[in-house]
Amino acid sequence: MAPASHFAATQAAAAALPKVDYYADLGVKPFINAIGPYSSLGGAEMWPEVIAAMDYATGVKVRMDDLHDAVGQRIAALTGADSAMVSSGATGAMILGTAACMTMGDEQRMERLPDSSEMPSEVIILKGQRYLYDRSIRAPGAHLVEVETAADIRAAVSDKTAMMFYLLNRPEQANIAAEEYIAIAKELGVPIFCDAATTVPPVGNIKKTVAMGFDLICYSGGKGLRGPYSAGLLLGRKDLIAYARQNGSPNHRAYGRSMKVAPEEYLGMLVAVEKSLEFDEDAEFRRQSNVVNAMARELALIPGVTTVAAVPKGEAREPYIEVHWDKTRYDVDVAALKQALREGDPPIEVRALFLSNQQLHLTAVALKDGEAQIVTGRIRGILLQHETRANADV
Repeated sequence: MAPASHFAATQAAAAALPKVDYYADLGVKPFINAIGPYSSLGGAEMWPEVIAAMDYATGVKVRMDDLHDAVGQRIAALTGADSAMVSSGATGAMILGTAACMTMGDEQRMERLPDSSEMPSEVIILKGQRYLYDRSIRAPGAHLVEVETAADIRAAVSDKTAMMFYLLNRPEQANIAAEEYIAIAKELGVPIFCDAATTVPPVGNIKKTVAMGFDLICYSGGKGLRGPYSAGLLLGRKDLIAYARQNGSPNHRAYGRSMKVAPEEYLGMLVAVEKSLEFDEDAEFRRQSNVVNAMARELALIPGVTTVAAVPKGEAREPYIEVHWDKTRYDVDVAALKQALREGDPPIEVRALFLSNQQLHLTAVALKDGEAQIVTGRIRGILLQHETRANADV
């Protein structure tokens, strides 16, 4: 049977299957997402075109290397990068990119990872940009060297240096601007890796970041790009992308063999980039702004409640509101209200408090029609439930 016919038969068989509520069968409750495409919440909803492309790839098989080459070339052309590859998420891209800079195509070095004792393994990182995911840099055997100034960088770089690292979404935590950091890396001949995982939308940020001159850049695939949740992108220099691929699946002896990317994810990420580039992001930003502003107006009707509207500076452009209430009037703190939202029916998820500076943040990026009113209604109900007696009697 020809591939196209096989695919059509598979699609027809799938369409004929009875509809099953799998989550109900498992006893797993769907939730209202009032914060956005976080990993712990399953990422973003994929574009319909991405789902169609992934369905196609499940029924039509090609050689993985051929698909990887073709998809990488197309994504590179779309983003302005020298080269590109689909990775197992942004953290997978960080691991493979670091391994690439450590091994530089040397197969003997690749065989030894994560034993990095006989290769350059130091990674320069700004002290203010240390964060949870820098363990992905250390995973293949790299060692982090903290710096604070340009002089520190020049003093730290040696023949043991594999690369420099920059976290793009935390500009306020970097006492060296990205442009200067890149210039020093170029001056010293050290590859520079940029974590830009959560800086989309707008998708135009990708081209801008590529143009800045980073040697490697990683992005999450299942957040702002609305691609497969378990996929990501690694963009950059052609030689470094080639080395990153050598360190990953489907190469049998590679350190990153376990970081497998399925063919449907390769194709899905390509279509996600294509769709994101043609999407009207300004209209979507206005839609989200209208929803969160309406939520703010609704919440402001509750006595003692105020809201502040904001847009993240270094993160994806997703407007949100920060909700405050008079703690003498409502005897409930933010953590308790967050937990009450989570335990309600349906559950409502909001931003982790360590990311929101212990405040209640609400966004509209993942809210469906009618859900904003449910969120504000539930917040009202929880606050009134904890209203102090003196105020309740007024």
